[in-house]
Amino acid sequence: MTAEVLETAPAPLAAATSKPRDAVDIFSQRLSLARLILIVLVVYVHFPLSVPAERSLNALTPLDPAFIANATFLRFSVTILTIMSGFIMFTKHADQRGMKTVEKKVRTLLVPFLFWNLGLVAALYLAQRLGILSGQRLDLLTANAQTWADATLAWSTRPVNYPLYFLRDLFVISLIAIVASRVVRANVIPVIAVSVLIAEYNLDGNLILRTPMLIAFFIGAALAIYKVPLDALDRSWPYFIPLLLVACVTHYYYPSESSGLLISILGGLTIWTLTALVHRSRALQKLARLAKYAFPIYLIHGIILFGVLALGVEVSNSFTGLALWLVLPLVIAIVSALAFRLFSLILPQFASFTTGGRGA
Repeated sequence: MTAEVLETAPAPLAAATSKPRDAVDIFSQRLSLARLILIVLVVYVHFPLSVPAERSLNALTPLDPAFIANATFLRFSVTILTIMSGFIMFTKHADQRGMKTVEKKVRTLLVPFLFWNLGLVAALYLAQRLGILSGQRLDLLTANAQTWADATLAWSTRPVNYPLYFLRDLFVISLIAIVASRVVRANVIPVIAVSVLIAEYNLDGNLILRTPMLIAFFIGAALAIYKVPLDALDRSWPYFIPLLLVACVTHYYYPSESSGLLISILGGLTIWTLTALVHRSRALQKLARLAKYAFPIYLIHGIILFGVLALGVEVSNSFTGLALWLVLPLVIAIVSALAFRLFSLILPQFASFTTGGRGA
């Protein structure tokens, strides 16, 4: 008996001295799964699709489900990813670590942005130089300094690898959060209100390309600061799904600012509450383990889509076109993950460097 007590005695001490788990630790699997799902949805958003400006319930077409999804449901993905980023930063108190967090953001956001964008810029310039591609969309051979600044650094508009504007904006917002950490933690609701004004009147100029990201980031910060119970609505997904579908169809045919906001809220709640099923589904658990490829998919899919645009690939307004729209973005996401897997096998350290240590 004495021997058993001596052997097990350190356990309570270890438990007492171990670092308490925060919300990010507790919900890590769900956050990873949500991140992967949202980034795959981003691929669908970026897939070339000409959504008609005029819409009517009296003139339905086979491609309408794709049009509706592209114009509504898929659009909240970046917003939710930004909320998650703000939530994680403020839950982990990374905003209070100053230069240590700045160095991390340079490694995890700025370096991947520069590598995966500048590489595509160089490839595009070379292709135009050799006459392989025309400069119909963007002519780098005759570009001025402003165009080069935009193409390489997203100075005032999206870069050549256009999905990466998200990393550029998230880097800027992260720096703002670090500098204003004390103000945000003490007055997060007024900070959100100020962010709304900045976004509404574009008061930041070109500092943040997609200004609503600022609002979303600080909403995530508020969830962390107020320790909102993230599992409170876990059983509500059967209600959120039909509400989201109705909101999407309504917004597509009768668009309004309020319904767009409602879709973002319902979309976020739907995705998040569905991730609660991960503990009951082996398939979702396996999917969550593949979440390490989420960031590489985000970085690489823009390059593949650039090739798709260069080839002039379009989906026709037919049931075949709808099937292609459902399949091709998913294939692009899978190819992006496989390409990075091969990259990481050949050059593991360099692959890790180009993704900020994620995915390799």
